[in-house]
Amino acid sequence: MSEGEPPTRLNDLDARLRRLRERTSEGDATPAGREPQSSSAAGFALRIGIELLAALMVGGGIGWLLDRWFGTMPLFLIVFFLLGACAGMLNVFRAGREINR
Repeated sequence: MSEGEPPTRLNDLDARLRRLRERTSEGDATPAGREPQSSSAAGFALRIGIELLAALMVGGGIGWLLDRWFGTMPLFLIVFFLLGACAGMLNVFRAGREINR
């Protein structure tokens, strides 16, 4: 073995890695830049629930902070809670369209 030549174990590892990459790229049916879609209904339901809850909490939180700041206790809380609900429903609609593709 000369100084510039890597050991045979490294050559063997390199060859096995190349074969594995070729096999994985052949079996990969997802287009570049897109994540594979999960077919789990439970995963979709969890995603929907989290998106709705997050939108409601953010909207309610912003409304509550504005009410505390301006001293108009239920006004902004109600308005931003409803805006959060609308944003959450829009996210659910978009997720449903994405699943149907």
